[in-house]
Formats: sequence, C-alpha cells, structure tokens
Amino acid sequence: MEILGNHKGSFYIGSILPDCVPSFLVRKHTFDDSFDFLKKEFGKLVSHFDAAKGADCYFCRHLGVIVHYIADYFTFPHNANYPGKLKDHCAYEEELKHEIRSYVHSPEAIRKRLADTVYSPSAILTFVQNMHEIYIRMQSAVKRDCEYIVELCHTVVDAILLLFEEQTGETHLSVPA
Repeated sequence: MEILGNHKGSFYIGSILPDCVPSFLVRKHTFDDSFDFLKKEFGKLVSHFDAAKGADCYFCRHLGVIVHYIADYFTFPHNANYPGKLKDHCAYEEELKHEIRSYVHSPEAIRKRLADTVYSPSAILTFVQNMHEIYIRMQSAVKRDCEYIVELCHTVVDAILLLFEEQTGETHLSVPA
C-alpha cells in the first residue's frame, strides 16, 4: 500500500500504541471491552481526514490503532471464551507471531481489491461485528486466527481507503482489482 509507505512509521506506532499506553491495564483488548473505543477511533479518522492533504501521519497512526484492535478481536486469547492465563496468552501470541509471518507470504494470503463500492464507517464497523460473531462460534486455532486477522485487516483498510479515495479522486492501494 503506497499510502503507508510515506507514513509507515506513524502506522507502526499506531499499531503498537494500544499496548503501550496506561489504559492497556484497565481496558482489555476484547471486543466487548473496546469496541466502543474502536468506534471513536473510526470517528477520529473520518472527522480529521482532509481530502486536500490526503493521508498524513495522523491518518496513518489512527489507521494503525484500528488495525491493532481488529487483529486483537480475531486472536483467541483476546476473547471472553479464552480459558488460559496470562502465560498461556503470551505463548499463544508467540506461536501466532511465527505463524502469521509465514502465512502472509503464502498464496492463501494474497488478496484482491474490493469492488469499487464505497463503504460508510458504520457499514465497516457492522462488518467487523458480524465477522466477530461468526469467529467466536468457531473452533479456536492459530491458523484460523491468521486467516481472520489478515482477511479482516485487509478488508477494513481497503474499505477505509475506498471511502477516502472517493473524496480525493486518487487510488491509494496498489493491489490489482
């Protein structure tokens, strides 16, 4: 995604920021505990977007925060049905880290551009909610988490970029249609 190339550092900071701020200790990164916060992040992203400036550091940082929470929602230890303790949580995420590195380079992870439908922020959030309802009914597995995380993050970022492309008239995603 060429848009992130210009502000990659801001995106990376945003993607780890939720684990570095004190609220991390009181607000769990579960769907039930943080979805309202995710809605607020979407609101910030949409309300501060300036079509004349395009994607700037602010946009990319908030996009990183959004991606962080979406990835957490589709990580088994970040869900209410996870039976393990903190040690188990850390071990699971360590395994997930290695598996996801492998998965993103596999043919399964190759995604195409969404249809040129512009999604509203509320439609994007409803999509995440619906996918999470499906996710929590399934058998847990690291491979399944990899698939959901990559697919959901890609779909949400693409939908956000499509939303803003309509305002700017520029294409921001270098993935073939």
